[in-house]
Amino acid sequence: MRAVMMERGRLWVDDLPIPEPGPGEVLVATQACGICGSDLHAARYTEDFVKTSIETGGAFKLTTFDPVVMGHEFCAELIDHGPDTQKNLRSGQLICSIPVLLREDHKHLAVGYSNKVPGGFGEYMILSERMLLPVPDGIPAQAAALTEPLAVGYHAVNKARLAGDEACLVLGCGPVGLAVITALKARGAGPVVGVDFSTGRRQFAAGQGADSVCDPDTENPYALAELANRRLVIFECVGIPGMIDDIFAHTPNDAHIVVVGVCLQTDHIRPLVAVNKELSMQFVLGYTPEEFRHSIVCIAYGQFDVTGLVSHEIGLNGVAEVFEALRDPERYAKVIIDPTLE
Repeated sequence: MRAVMMERGRLWVDDLPIPEPGPGEVLVATQACGICGSDLHAARYTEDFVKTSIETGGAFKLTTFDPVVMGHEFCAELIDHGPDTQKNLRSGQLICSIPVLLREDHKHLAVGYSNKVPGGFGEYMILSERMLLPVPDGIPAQAAALTEPLAVGYHAVNKARLAGDEACLVLGCGPVGLAVITALKARGAGPVVGVDFSTGRRQFAAGQGADSVCDPDTENPYALAELANRRLVIFECVGIPGMIDDIFAHTPNDAHIVVVGVCLQTDHIRPLVAVNKELSMQFVLGYTPEEFRHSIVCIAYGQFDVTGLVSHEIGLNGVAEVFEALRDPERYAKVIIDPTLE
């Protein structure tokens, strides 16, 4: 099979054996797979990514410098069942799955970050049968592949514990920020202000339902939010050093900060600033299985508007070029890989 390999930031297409499902596992063919900000971080900052993964033992389990086939935001077609499977789903069924392969030795593998199994940047994967979710009829693979990133946004909004009388500021309108805006508007939260230096990303934020958008070069987003005369909840979806301290400095008193962006470098904050303003913070990661299932249902019933989230669809040969191009935020929202495309 053809797959995109990543090793210390270098990406190339190679031929690999089709993986063989073990007990309780199935073989699937990737139909659509999104490029995640975490994939970009893993490629650009491999040293930091691996070091942090080893130190924390958390969900980001890229713990090797060997080549890996990334891709954890996927929709796939069920091809074949391995031994000891229930066969509750038929071959040809479109499925999604939380990107974890459950092994009997309890050494679970993070699909898309392991050098032992391929992720969605290849033509085939193996998945655990009991983790599969059937894609509802009529939902195209491209839309179903957004289940995972939208579950991330949905989880972040759930963790914010909104009471319904807040103004919401989303800092950074890349794919993570757009997922947060989508989940906020599905919940009926607002006003929601999308903040980004990029004109293109502000347009995507407006398309996902943001009540207003702001260029922080020309407007003060915190002043805009204060006009609503509500408690402010800030979703930090940028993930670069200095971002949290900048929020401390500029946000009004009693704000709640939800940190969704993934900063791999050592950062600094001034706690006294946050103490003086009585700020609160919540760091978030991933989603629960229930939130993952809820997200695919929300896509199916139109509660999560996904029509404007995908800006580009590419084949495997275009992945390396797009990883470089994604440094420029003007043109890109979510990029979907379709291994069947040239």
